[in-house]
Amino acid sequence: MDMLTDFNLFYLDLFLQVIVIILLIFAVKKAYTNPYNKHCKFITMAIAVQILSVLIFMVPSIYSLSGIMMTGSFTSLMYLHHILGLIVIVFSIYIKLAFSGKIPSLISPLKMMKPTLVLWALSLLGGFTLYLALWEGISII
Repeated sequence: MDMLTDFNLFYLDLFLQVIVIILLIFAVKKAYTNPYNKHCKFITMAIAVQILSVLIFMVPSIYSLSGIMMTGSFTSLMYLHHILGLIVIVFSIYIKLAFSGKIPSLISPLKMMKPTLVLWALSLLGGFTLYLALWEGISII
């Protein structure tokens, strides 16, 4: 019996997204008490888990959905989720590299943190909405 069915893979990805949320909560809390040490470590772990999740679960999912007819609102949410997710990853990597001095900071990384967090939260919310529609048959859009 194959334990890693498509259904189980979605639950594993959902589990990783919960880990990302927990890491983000710790990172936000640490931003006010220890901004340059533990905050950065939590964010780095969250980014790593997110990129892993995208590469292992979400990219194959995108290809498997490409031939399925979906409603306009579902398709719009899916593209919005993908675009926001990519923006968050690019912004997060930029912030990390700018803070470490590996690239020049064209825009203050500090000013990008809160908007990046908001975009990340919106992307996660969109992803959970897509999950509910695809795997649970619950449509809230």
